[in-house]
Amino acid sequence: MPLYNLNAVVIKSQNLGEADKVLTFYSHERGKLRAVARGARRPRNRLRAGTEVFTHGSYLLFANQGLDTVSQCEIVESFRGLRENLERAAAGTYCLEVLDRLTEEEEPRGDLFPFLLAALHLLAEGSDLELAVRAFEVGILSRLGYAPELTACVSCGAPLKEEAAFSAALGGALCPKCRAADGQAIPVRGGTLAALRYLARAPLSRLGLLRLPADSRAELREITRACLLTQLGRDLNSAAFLTLVQEGR
Repeated sequence: MPLYNLNAVVIKSQNLGEADKVLTFYSHERGKLRAVARGARRPRNRLRAGTEVFTHGSYLLFANQGLDTVSQCEIVESFRGLRENLERAAAGTYCLEVLDRLTEEEEPRGDLFPFLLAALHLLAEGSDLELAVRAFEVGILSRLGYAPELTACVSCGAPLKEEAAFSAALGGALCPKCRAADGQAIPVRGGTLAALRYLARAPLSRLGLLRLPADSRAELREITRACLLTQLGRDLNSAAFLTLVQEGR
């Protein structure tokens, strides 16, 4: 059918020509896809508000041989909290880039869209923004099949105790005896491993139950960054900006 509906979030927007936009959506129905919003950069265009990054909307699209065209939009949630605060905007932009880089077009996953909406609400309204970003990183890696081994040594299979190391290259934690298997492995406390397990399985609504000291937070940040680097091959463009904003608080 030439016309179809899309329940989606705008995760990326690029200018096209003098007045158009190329939008990248993540949708419930079709996963990630791109479409053109004609005239969306004009001040009075009816699509303008619905084509802003972070917007959750109900979209009507017209199918074309090339990029599909956005015909109508009804905003469900604008996530203003992500636009009105610099740190929240930086965190939200980073998480959307993670999603964009880790997913392929037209490969929907039933659990990823509601997870994205829950994460955006948490980033817009939550009190612990740093931990919300870690929860998004761990949650999306788990949902896309990139979850590391956190309960047993990835090398020998022995149960993990308080002292361990984490190897993104080998795909999980290492016991002290196998630490030498990866010279770049990250030393990690037992509490940090427990936090990783919790973030991988708990709903985002229960993030407030997790209490972590500064040293565990630093280990979490290093571990998730290493996991993303392993999957993507390079740092994300928005990661440095998020770090700069957080350090300037």
